[in-house]
Amino acid sequence: MIKTHLVVVAFITLTLTACGSIDWIDFVQFNGIHYIAVDYFGGAAGRDLVEADLGPEFARVKNKYAETYLFFIPKCCRDGDAAYLDKGTPVYIVKDYNPEFRLAAYRDDRLVLYEVDTNPKAQTGADLLDIGGKVRYIGVVSAQDGVTELATITDPEQVAVLVELVLGAPVDQTRLTQVGIQYFIAFNLRDDTIVSRGYSPDSGELSRGIMLPDAFGIAVEQALLAATPTPP
Repeated sequence: MIKTHLVVVAFITLTLTACGSIDWIDFVQFNGIHYIAVDYFGGAAGRDLVEADLGPEFARVKNKYAETYLFFIPKCCRDGDAAYLDKGTPVYIVKDYNPEFRLAAYRDDRLVLYEVDTNPKAQTGADLLDIGGKVRYIGVVSAQDGVTELATITDPEQVAVLVELVLGAPVDQTRLTQVGIQYFIAFNLRDDTIVSRGYSPDSGELSRGIMLPDAFGIAVEQALLAATPTPP
């Protein structure tokens, strides 16, 4: 027990010494739903939010997590916790979106968009992503740099079908990691914001825990093949 304790202390000391500070994931939690700032999802980034995007106040931060714990302990997260937002910071609904999917708050005079990462009550993709009827086109983005768009799916009928596959897919959020991530799927929305999630063709998982059917993977593969230049 003593040896284990010393190892933990040494690890924390080394981390703080080497890094200077702890790099927290920017999160908030309300009603058992864990949201993280969209910057941490990776992949393509859409436009920044502006004040006109905000709806009514949803809740207020009760506890600044980084001032309470030395390192991140998921089981210690409570409703009202936030990594960086100060106690009392108002958190807002985003217009035209379910609060179970998106919230927003000001941090250092900048509006930060938060999207759901885990929801213990989620059973289908629709419980995690409020994108039905809102997707203009779907991009397949390189996981190497998170920016390069490798292929696009723009046909409105196909886009609608694929979105329905996502919304109707079962959810398994007991998975601790996403193995074999190869792409980001970027849902480019009609309001010019983007919902970007990691996608593993091997497992069919769209982060976090949306288990897509084979038909979605086939459509992605066909889009990639269509975008591949034909050799002369």
